[in-house]
Amino acid sequence: MNWMTIGIGAAIFISVSAFLFTMIARRRKKKTPGQNPYIEALHMLLEGRKAEAMEKLKRIVRADTENIMAYIVLGDLFRDRGYPMKAAKIHRSLLVRSGLNETETTTILTRLVMDYKVNRSLELAIDTAEKLAQRNKKGIKCQKLLLGLYEEKGDWDKAFFYRQSLGKWQKQQRQDILALYKVQAGLAMAAKGQEREGRIRYREAIRIDRGCLPAYLHWGDSYRRENRQEDALQVYRDYVHKNPEWAHLAFDRMKELLYELGRYGEIEEIYREIIHKQPARPQVYLYMAELLVSQGKTDEAVKMVRTVLEKNPDSVEARHLLVRLLHERGETDEALRAALSLLNTSLKHETAYRCSECGFESQDPLWHCPQCLSWNTFLGDAS
Repeated sequence: MNWMTIGIGAAIFISVSAFLFTMIARRRKKKTPGQNPYIEALHMLLEGRKAEAMEKLKRIVRADTENIMAYIVLGDLFRDRGYPMKAAKIHRSLLVRSGLNETETTTILTRLVMDYKVNRSLELAIDTAEKLAQRNKKGIKCQKLLLGLYEEKGDWDKAFFYRQSLGKWQKQQRQDILALYKVQAGLAMAAKGQEREGRIRYREAIRIDRGCLPAYLHWGDSYRRENRQEDALQVYRDYVHKNPEWAHLAFDRMKELLYELGRYGEIEEIYREIIHKQPARPQVYLYMAELLVSQGKTDEAVKMVRTVLEKNPDSVEARHLLVRLLHERGETDEALRAALSLLNTSLKHETAYRCSECGFESQDPLWHCPQCLSWNTFLGDAS
């Protein structure tokens, strides 16, 4: 889960709780009669009465311009209600005041980062977060803050730096994510037409993590865009041999490329080799079945499909192909039974890939979840 999303929602609650107890403690010590208006506003927030709390805080800051926390919480409320730049104006105005202690300054800068981020003003958010990091160079929270901002901006070199730095501090390095940053940097290069520079990033990704699947795939794709078919084919072959459990992700690419080169028999050799190495992988059987159909070997294709259904009875793709093949063979009754079974299976909503963190579903493998922003969470099981 994105920590910033949680932070925006929790910021007000944390501030309210902490300062509520502080003010209550002070009040008890001073034994001042009557209720403090600021504490009343905090109570309103804890009770979910945000509109009333906002009006009360406005009155408080008009009456007491030195109440820094009242200004901070008021700004938080503006951001929470969809006015991030009003929030930023309030928080920014506090920074010019003299006499702020370190805790107050850090709190204000953190709120400003949130204001700018919600407003999609990433450059301002990053600049403010960098100032915050300068005040506490060993602060893990600051580094996480900057990491998230640079990811959102797509500055993958900076994201790499902060991810690596965090890994050193926490003694837990995620090489797979570092490699994916290199892949993202390579894609950004390719989008600018800088294919060679992009391929350098893909190779760096593989050096960091030899199991970085998209690095191989995009490396081969880059060669194809430059009409270097043999180089592309070699990369795809290396990928298949090193990652047989995920070989099917490269099959369409290899098939198109081999057909372009007029080498129609090689793809069958590749399929059979993977079936021999990974007999439990149903995707390979389906690719092989489609190839057999194109060769007119329908009976053998049907056997392949039935093999898949023995291993994975809920495979919608396999049942769909079986219905088609049975219909082509004139086996109407069996085709009808297979179609009814397909209908029942389809109702189960088969999804090829699912994020292990948030459950987001996709028909294609994703390396960065668009919903929870987690990395490398879609390929839990190749079967």
